[in-house]
Amino acid sequence: MSNIITMPQLGETVTEGTILRWLVKVGDEVKEDDPILEISTDKVDTEVPSPFNGKVTSLLVEEGETVEVGSSLLELDGDEQEPDDTEEQTGEVFEDVSTETEEIPISKTEEVKPEEDYAPNDKNFKLSPVVRRLAAENNIDLNNVVGTGENGRIKRQDIENLITSENINSKTSSTPDTPKKNETSKPKDKDKSISRLRKRIAENMVLSKQTSAHVMTSVEVDYENVEIFRSKLKTKFKEENGFSLTYLPFISLATIYALSEFPTVNSSFDLENGTHDIHSHINLGVAVDLNQEGLLVGTIPEADSLNLKGLARKISETSKKLREGKFGLEEVTGSTFTISNNGSFNSFMTAPIINQPNVAILSTESVKKRPVVIQSQDGTDSIAIRHTGILSLTWDHRVFDGSIALLFLNYIKDKLENSDWLQGLE
Repeated sequence: MSNIITMPQLGETVTEGTILRWLVKVGDEVKEDDPILEISTDKVDTEVPSPFNGKVTSLLVEEGETVEVGSSLLELDGDEQEPDDTEEQTGEVFEDVSTETEEIPISKTEEVKPEEDYAPNDKNFKLSPVVRRLAAENNIDLNNVVGTGENGRIKRQDIENLITSENINSKTSSTPDTPKKNETSKPKDKDKSISRLRKRIAENMVLSKQTSAHVMTSVEVDYENVEIFRSKLKTKFKEENGFSLTYLPFISLATIYALSEFPTVNSSFDLENGTHDIHSHINLGVAVDLNQEGLLVGTIPEADSLNLKGLARKISETSKKLREGKFGLEEVTGSTFTISNNGSFNSFMTAPIINQPNVAILSTESVKKRPVVIQSQDGTDSIAIRHTGILSLTWDHRVFDGSIALLFLNYIKDKLENSDWLQGLE
């Protein structure tokens, strides 16, 4: 009996993955839980274990191909397969001696059709869903495609090359010849393929804009209280912990307090199914820049159980793991609210796109010295130099209204301006 291993669901929002490397080959014996291949998604690169025992009889996709969740990846002959099973033997003999037709027994050649009839069907049987979809979308007859994969199997690149060549031929036949000097008068644009991460970011951003009713609200925060405390301790803190004490942990902790006070902001909203889940836990998502190549949201689970020092450590550790690529799927999924630290790039005001299925995202903007009007206890005004910055909240207007958004932001503002932070570092 044959078992087909399919592309697994590697996360709530993951719909496809790219085959990075096969760890087995045809003929290998594998046991349950043995790693069989490496798959890359927008979230993580991971090894996939075999759910069955058996012998590898066919690899159904090529390395480098992108396949959808549920697509067939590999075929195993189960342990219970009988060696004299006539149907399976017929298939194996056909595959092994296809290049030596003179040795095929007469009784079997009489039962099969000529090669030109069955070869395309055998070739198409092992096509990946991506190849089939590309061919269907571009009206390509697979029987006319020459495959460059193993045993003449058609790969995604074969279809894409054929599409490109047909486009070029179409343009050449319909466009008059131009002098050679015109062809070389301007430098050609460089073609650069879109990375898997950038493609997924693009898809997620468009999906989010199509899903949520985005509104952006901002408040100005006086960070002088945080700055005085941070300046006194930042040198000692770095010596003891190995990383800097930035503004982000203070903002994160104040945000966690605000999420507890306004739980609607810490929720998920599904209009189609008519559900609105208010989360009992706070899994804080922190957007991390991957050296200008893309963004990933690292997740700090149960962030409401951490104090200032613990939160600073988890933010530092998570950011480092994401930048070095040493993270697991659980570390980039499951956030209930997200913070985007745009201030580290000297931003003034940003309207970030909501990280689905969250209902809001906070942008921390740059903190700078600015002249501020200060009112003393006797009511007189004076101008002082203070550390100030903007906090911007993008929120889903389907879920709550501007009153909650502003109450939420002003709660964070009050915590940052008036809290005693010393306890959180003990």
